[in-house]
Amino acid sequence: MKQGIPAQIQLFKFANKGLVFSQKYQVSDFPRISDLASNSNGLVEVELNFGLENKKIPCIKGQIKLDLSLICQRCLDGVMVHLEPDFNLAFLQNEQQGENLDDSFETILNADEEFSTIEFLTDEILICVPMIPLHQHKCGSYKNPKVALEKPENPFAILKKLKN
Repeated sequence: MKQGIPAQIQLFKFANKGLVFSQKYQVSDFPRISDLASNSNGLVEVELNFGLENKKIPCIKGQIKLDLSLICQRCLDGVMVHLEPDFNLAFLQNEQQGENLDDSFETILNADEEFSTIEFLTDEILICVPMIPLHQHKCGSYKNPKVALEKPENPFAILKKLKN
């Protein structure tokens, strides 16, 4: 049974019970992401599956789907970027626990039993945001094409006039 995600993830409790959570958020619910994106009312779909690996290692398998309106770094206009980060995380108390884990898990050394859902999801989303968002098509440059055709003035031309 799917249910809304609590504000705090109780890692061991949720993993022991094998809980599955699903919820829809808005981009504005994630302060660090809404600082980057201009579509603060955009939809963020989240699904989290908790479980135990090797009967003692808490794991979270998750999927997030969202569209962010970012600034194209080529033309400085808005560009819509679709993100679907999937993650399979194993939370280890020490490095030895990870030796017998399947390679599909990304391991995280974590001693915290409880942590913020929003901060956790924010980190997973930010990992997938492109460093340099660009349009898929060849968008125009931010430079004015008329200015690019003009021949630049020589900065030493004034000295030539003073010499005469």
